[in-house]
Amino acid sequence: MNTVHDRSVLLSLLVAGVGAVAPHVPEMPPWIVAVFAAGAVWRYLIDTQRWHRPGRFVRVALMVLVIVGIFRQYGTLLGRDPGIALLITLLGLKFLELKTQRDAVVTLFVYYLVILGSFLYSQSLWLGCWALVAVTASTMALMHLMQPTGLTLFSRLRLSAVMLAKAVPLMIVVYLLFPRISGTLWGLPADAYSGLTGMSDIMQPGSIRSLSESSEIAFRATFEGAPPPLRELYWRGLVLTDTNGRGWSRAAPASPAESISFTPLNDPVTYQVTLEPSNKPWMPALELPGMRPKGARYQPDFTLEHRDAIRERLNYTLTSYTRYRTGELAVAERAKTLRLPENVSPRTRDLAEQWRRENSNPASVARAALDYFNRENFVYTLNPPLLGDNPVDEFLFTTRRGFCEHYAAAFVTLMRAAGIPSRVVIGYLGGEVNTAGNYLIVRQSDAHAWAEIWSPARGWMRVDPTGAIAPERIELGFDAVRRLELQGVALGRLPTDAVLRALQLGWLEYVALHTRWYWDISHLAWYRWVADYGKERQEKFLMSLGIEKISWGRLFSLLLACVLLITLGYALVLWRTKKSSDFALALYRRFCGKLARAELVRAPHEGPLDFARRCVNRRPDLSQQVRIITDNYLRARYGATVQSDTLRALKREIRRFQA
Repeated sequence: MNTVHDRSVLLSLLVAGVGAVAPHVPEMPPWIVAVFAAGAVWRYLIDTQRWHRPGRFVRVALMVLVIVGIFRQYGTLLGRDPGIALLITLLGLKFLELKTQRDAVVTLFVYYLVILGSFLYSQSLWLGCWALVAVTASTMALMHLMQPTGLTLFSRLRLSAVMLAKAVPLMIVVYLLFPRISGTLWGLPADAYSGLTGMSDIMQPGSIRSLSESSEIAFRATFEGAPPPLRELYWRGLVLTDTNGRGWSRAAPASPAESISFTPLNDPVTYQVTLEPSNKPWMPALELPGMRPKGARYQPDFTLEHRDAIRERLNYTLTSYTRYRTGELAVAERAKTLRLPENVSPRTRDLAEQWRRENSNPASVARAALDYFNRENFVYTLNPPLLGDNPVDEFLFTTRRGFCEHYAAAFVTLMRAAGIPSRVVIGYLGGEVNTAGNYLIVRQSDAHAWAEIWSPARGWMRVDPTGAIAPERIELGFDAVRRLELQGVALGRLPTDAVLRALQLGWLEYVALHTRWYWDISHLAWYRWVADYGKERQEKFLMSLGIEKISWGRLFSLLLACVLLITLGYALVLWRTKKSSDFALALYRRFCGKLARAELVRAPHEGPLDFARRCVNRRPDLSQQVRIITDNYLRARYGATVQSDTLRALKREIRRFQA
């Protein structure tokens, strides 16, 4: 076949192209996908409806327009996004000039490259499954191109699956043993991380609320032993001390500390965190972390920070203490955590001053503030009203409806106005317990803000003002609060029969929840053994096999040995198959010789089945023996696998045969 004119072959090419490009649709601008689709449809109509085939000048003009469009879209032709966009759009234009078999083969090879490019955006399990389907479709199209007739769709599917299955052992060996280096094999351009989202180091009214709308997983945690209750799972992310009256931000970076000093007041909690990439250096830890993982550094505010922005999935083990006593407060830190913005209103200051006069210690002042929130009809809501230039004052005395960041910001402002050092902490609260896999899933929707005040008796103490208004958020988690609000159940009266009834799952919700859990278990296994198989995990795997001294030379030697063994194994199978096939042919020729002596000579063009039919017509008395011998020969000669029993039966029947 020298030209691509078979309609079914063209359809196979187009379907394979759709499979290769489909994962890129969410990542590409709509016009990029439209160019590819228009090229595919145009080419199909050229072959089916006799549409005009564009000449070389038109194709070159379209190519120039596409390149200019991509440059205007991205400002460059280099990088992940413009590179993939070029491949996809030029594939669409390539359809318009498909003529020869060589053109089609080049197109199919570009499909494989586009499929590989999808892993630059994600390495998830579903994408791995889709890539397998897309590779199979492209391989089927390649087979159809090379042999347009004689193979059914099922035959092409079976042959493609067999080819890919035969490549699996070699792929696994190379994947497990090829030497790994720390970090990535090559540095991706900046646009490769533009889609990563994480917690910002600036908190403004609505910022935590916006993050809570995302169901993306922030991290997973696996505990040694029973995990603490949800109400104690405060995952410390960032500490915000500076404020301009509207937003909160981190103080000027301080020098990282080798260790942090505090006194544990309970037994340690040990756990492993699998942190999703966020393009931020923050490393959430159950407060307070008592150890520093590899590659991390302590901040003086008891938070952990990686030395680089986290652009790959990160695993680390921690030991934390949920009850603790910290040390003295430095003069500079006290000044920072007492600083108030100029726009704090007189009535806010008066309220804080009143509490300070009526109470003798910081803990009592904090309780007075929490009582105020609980007594004055404040409401915890997922849809708070917009606030103006003085959000704390408007929230305290006008709207009284807010999310966790509203309560944390207002509480810290009141504490500072009362002369108590205080600061905002943002991170995550609680999580979803995956009972099927015995680990915790913490999503971006679990993002939370709380407060810390400093007391001479305890040092820094956590105070969560949200708990005074909506204890359901602390005890049951954010997902429960969202379900309660959607059903119109009032918060703040935990527990009640109405709350328990509202949280009961129907059978469909129960099935959906467990399906999601098992799917996440599959994802976690995929990440650990496929997507995140790096240098450290490779070393652990090899050490489990008894290989302790690991070097590049030893890895290459082991890899080469395994590849040779697999190659020899395949060669042995082929040799035995060929040997068996040749032996079957020799036996069949002996059978034909016996028939020739009975004047039943096989013609050179005559196949085994045709020859058997002619023999049966001439000698009906030989019908049963001829059919048995022919069937055994065909199974031994052309079967997918050759069984020794078949060869023995063939040899036995031919030995007994007398014409």
